[in-house]
Amino acid sequence: MTQEVRFSRMTPELRKTNLIEATLVCLKRDGFQGASIRKISAEAGVSVGLISHHYSGKDELVAEAYLAVTGRVMGLLRAAMEQAAPNARERLSAFFRGSFSAELLDPQLLDAWLVFWGAVKTAPAINQAHEHSYGEYRTIMRSALTDMAREEGWKQFDADLAAIGLSALLDGLWLESGLNPGTFTPAQGIQICEAWVDGLQSGGRQRFCLQTTGC
Repeated sequence: MTQEVRFSRMTPELRKTNLIEATLVCLKRDGFQGASIRKISAEAGVSVGLISHHYSGKDELVAEAYLAVTGRVMGLLRAAMEQAAPNARERLSAFFRGSFSAELLDPQLLDAWLVFWGAVKTAPAINQAHEHSYGEYRTIMRSALTDMAREEGWKQFDADLAAIGLSALLDGLWLESGLNPGTFTPAQGIQICEAWVDGLQSGGRQRFCLQTTGC
C-alpha cells in the first residue's frame, strides 16, 4: 500500500496533522520562501494534487500550521494557569512559568515562530492566522490582569493596554531566546516578567490608566 493511499484512508484530523507536520519541517529547513507545495508534498509522501484538494495553496497551508502551533501553545498555557491558585497573581505566575517551560522553549518551536513572524505580512491568510492567535493570547493575559485590578481595587485600569505591554515583553524575550539562547536562563525570563507585574502593583499601574478618565 502506498503512502498516498494510506494518507487518503486517514481520518480528516490525521490527514491535517500529517500535512501540518510536513509543512513545519519544510518551513524550518527551507524558510517560508524556500518551502513549496512540491517540497511539502514530498515530505508528507503525497502528491501535489492531493494537497491542492485540501488547501488552496501554500499560504493557506502555512496559516493552518500557524494556528495548529499556537493552539498547542495556548493549550499548555491554559493548563498551567488552571493548576495555579485561583488568585490573579498566581495565575499570571503560572502563565510565566508555562511560557518559559521546556516545551515552549524547544528550539524547533522557536524556529517555527521566527518563520511564522517573518511570513505574517506576506499573505492575508497568514496575517489573519496571526491576528487570531495574537488576539487569543492577549485575551488570556487581559483576563488575568482584569482580575488582578479587581482584586487590588485598582480604578480605571486599562487591562487591554497592559496586556499589549506584557505581550510585547514576552514576545521580545522569546525572540531573544530563539536568536541567542545563552542571553538569559528560563528562570531569569520568569524573573523579568514577575518584576514587570511587581511594578504594576507598586504603582506602575498608573501608566495604564484609561485615557478618558485618568487615575
